[in-house]
Formats: sequence, C-alpha cells, structure tokens
Amino acid sequence: MAITSKHISYHKTGYFSPLVLDYITQNSSLFSLPLHTPDLSGLKKAIEQRQQFPTDRTALVAHLKSQYEGIELLPSVRENIERLSLPGTFTITTAHQNNLFTGPLYFFYKILHAIRLAKYCQEHFPGQHFVPVFYIGSEDADLDELNHIHVGSTTYRWNTTQQGAVGRMRVDQELQSLLHQIEGELGVLPYGKEWMDMLSQFYRENETMARATFRLVNHLLGKFGLVVIDADAKNLKQLFKPIASFDLEAGQTESILSPTFSQMKAWGYSSQAFVRPVNLFYLKEGLRQRFEKTNDNWQVVGTALQFNKQQLLEELDQYPERFSPNVILRGLYQSLILPDVAFIGGGSEVAYWIPLLPLFEKMGIPFPVLVLRNSFLLTSAEQSSALAKMNVEAADLFEPIGELIKRFYATADKQNSSLSEELAYLQAFYKKLTQKAEALDYTLKAHAESIGKSGDRLLKGMEKKMARATKRKYADTEKKLHALKNVLFPAEQLQERYENIGVYYARYGNTIFDKILEASTPLESHFTIITLD
Repeated sequence: MAITSKHISYHKTGYFSPLVLDYITQNSSLFSLPLHTPDLSGLKKAIEQRQQFPTDRTALVAHLKSQYEGIELLPSVRENIERLSLPGTFTITTAHQNNLFTGPLYFFYKILHAIRLAKYCQEHFPGQHFVPVFYIGSEDADLDELNHIHVGSTTYRWNTTQQGAVGRMRVDQELQSLLHQIEGELGVLPYGKEWMDMLSQFYRENETMARATFRLVNHLLGKFGLVVIDADAKNLKQLFKPIASFDLEAGQTESILSPTFSQMKAWGYSSQAFVRPVNLFYLKEGLRQRFEKTNDNWQVVGTALQFNKQQLLEELDQYPERFSPNVILRGLYQSLILPDVAFIGGGSEVAYWIPLLPLFEKMGIPFPVLVLRNSFLLTSAEQSSALAKMNVEAADLFEPIGELIKRFYATADKQNSSLSEELAYLQAFYKKLTQKAEALDYTLKAHAESIGKSGDRLLKGMEKKMARATKRKYADTEKKLHALKNVLFPAEQLQERYENIGVYYARYGNTIFDKILEASTPLESHFTIITLD
C-alpha cells in the first residue's frame, strides 16, 4: 500500500481553538508562562530538568514487569522496559481513556506520534534513550463518552449496567454480542476477519477493559517498542500519597491554580477543565465518585461514605489505590511516575495542561514539553480521483458545504457560462460604432447607444440562461460532492474524532499503522491529508 501526503495549516481547517493556534505558533501571551517551547530547544531544557528529578525507576520497572507478566514480549518492548531503570532514559508519553475497541481514530494517531517523536529525540540526543509510552486512562468513569464506536454509518453502543471506573469494568455478554454485530459489517472486507479475531482474542468474557485495551495496543504497536502502562496500581499510588494528601486539604490546589486559570480567561481563552477544592475521586469496584469537603468531614458524593481527617489519612496510608486523580491531578501523577520530557495531547489536552504549570512547580515535578498531536484525514485513491475530476482539493472539504458548493459553481460558471469576455468585446464594438455614427451624424449617436444597450441586455440574459444550464449539468456533481463531504467529515466532524480504526484495518491490514507512522511528523504542526492507494 502506497501513500501520499499533503499538509494544510491548522488555521485553515476551522476546527482548532484560538489557544491551540496561538500555542503552535508561539506568538501569544501563553509563553509569558515558563513553558518549554515545543521544539528542540524546549526538549533540551526538559531533559536537563528531568535529569535533576529523582524518578522512582525501581518502582516503575517493577510495576511494568508485573503488568506484562504472562504477555509475550517483543525484544524491543523488553529492552525499553529494562532501559527505564537507567537514569539516561526518558519517556515520550501520550494518554487516553479505555474507549470501546479503541474508540475514534485519534486514539492511535497520538500513540504513533509518541513513537515518532521518541525516534526523533533519539536521533537528536544520542547520549540518552527515549521510550514511547501509552498511559491508559483506566480510572475514567465517563461511560457515555467511552461506550460506543462508529463503523461507517452505524453506531455500536455497549449498554452495560456496570458502574465505576471503565478500566475496571468487565467484558460481558452484551459487549461480546457487539463483536458479532460488527463482524457482520467488517468481516466481508479483506482484513476484516483478522481484525475481528483480534478483538475476540483480547476482549474475552470477564477480562477488564483496561487489560483488553493494554493487550490489543501491545499486540498492534509493540513492534515499535511502545510501552503501555496502566497506573491504576497500589505500588504506584504509594508514590502519589504526598500529592493526594496535599489536595485533600480542601482549597490548597485551587488557590495555587486559580490565578493562572483567571489569567488565561483574561487573555480570552476558554477553560477545558476547572479546579475544585478537592480534586480526587474515591475509587473502588463499581464506584468512582469525587470527594467533597463538608465542615470537618470528607464526603464521597452520591454515597453514604464519609471520613473525618484521621480516618481519611489512615485510608490514604493503607489504601492509596482508592484515591483517583481527576483531570487536574492526572498529569501530575503521570509525570511523577514516568520520566516524561514530552507529552503528546490533543487540543483540549494542551489547553488544560498549560494552567497546571504552577502546581507542577509547587510539587517540584518537571513540566514536560506539550506537543499537539498529529491530525490526519484519510482518503482513498478513488476519493482523491473523484475530487480531482470535480476540480476540488481534499483541503477544500474543510469549508462548510454551502461555501464549498457556492465556490464550485462560481468556478463552473466562470469556466462554462461566463460571457465576460464576450461582453467586453461587444461593449468595445458598440463604443466604436457609436463613435463612428457620431462622427458621421451627431443625431445617430443616441440610436447607436440604444443598439448597444439592447445587445448588452440580450447577452446578459443569455449568460443567466447558461448559468442555469450549468447548474442543471452539474447537479450530479453536486450530489457527489455532498456525499464525499459526508463520508470524509461524518456528522460534520473531523473524521479522526468519529470513525474507528477497525474500518481501515479491515481494508488495509496491519500496514495501516506503518503508513500513518510514515506520515507522522515529530514537531511540525500541520494537518495532514493522506491518500491510501
């Protein structure tokens, strides 16, 4: 399978926030904050800072070895896990929740970007080693966001009655019945059976969602040396206890972060997250609910559970795994346990990480370089050919369909029905005629001008009739353009935020990941349109 790539500016897509656009161009007030710039210089500084931080590599490697126990390890993964015990090894990390069957396409785009950036860092900083890491957000509990995928025009939804952290939920018969439904749609494609066999292998009944996601991602991308970590573990949460204890003193985290959130609002940026007095959830099987301080007690919202201060600290000391960070603390936990020098995130992630900088400084944890993940639009050779026949570029499809159709007809009118050249010629002709008639007899001037106006009116009438004929002629083309827009921008969204990788694996096989990686850029910020042949 061959690919071709074209790049367009994020500014021209119309799908990215002002904060993200300002961040990637480094031309805003944002960099009055002590952020690392997303370039080689910023990476160098992040490495230097990380070298001074005492990452507990022993605990990290021990956890990873335990997590991978029973999994057939590729040499590249085993070597990277072992290297993490060395002080000269750093991580390039991305993170995502346990979406059903990996969810939207960008799940893989961000992981492949981490792999590409790790290779880039290895080339430019040969004295160190860089490991790409996928951090599973297994503690997230927003089931409505994570329980469905789109395959073509069909939405498949996991209607489970389980509650709590999605990563701890179990594969049940309801989920397995979805596999049979999806197989009916994808099984007919060249690699559809292969994809479905993989899903069936890893999403076995009673397996946790986190474990199934871990095994699938390891199977697909382990060949690139990717290390997957599920940090929902007691030995890692032990390291998190000082941060959790600090946050449980209601209002401390909030007082540190509120000024930066307010400053960003003053700069005109919308918040993607907000800080609470307490930013921790209480996590047990079937339960993940946030803490709320009420008088002298800490209430687990929506339950009868509550703790006084002594009970709370005893609970934290004995069961740190029951304390789950929310979006405000998650990145801090991640950067505490991993020797991160860069974090790959989408636009909303970059937006909510930036104001967390003061909390990192307070806790003495190095802040990584924030890198906006790569974005792609996948098109087939047939789709690209169809667009070319309509004299439309794939990049044009980012426009609203009404504007696109209007511009298409304007071009078609100009090419097929415009009589502007003829009108100019006729007007010049009648001007000459009027001048000649006037020179012969002044009284003939008005008659000649009248003839000219009649000719002009008749020709403009002809032009309107030709424009209507052009629209009739291209009505079929307009339908095709609408259809392509709907396919490539399903539900008027970016393809990467809607479609599932299963459709593309079923068509192109495992090489789809190699090709996307080939088109991935480490630090250049642009939207990439890929044509798959």
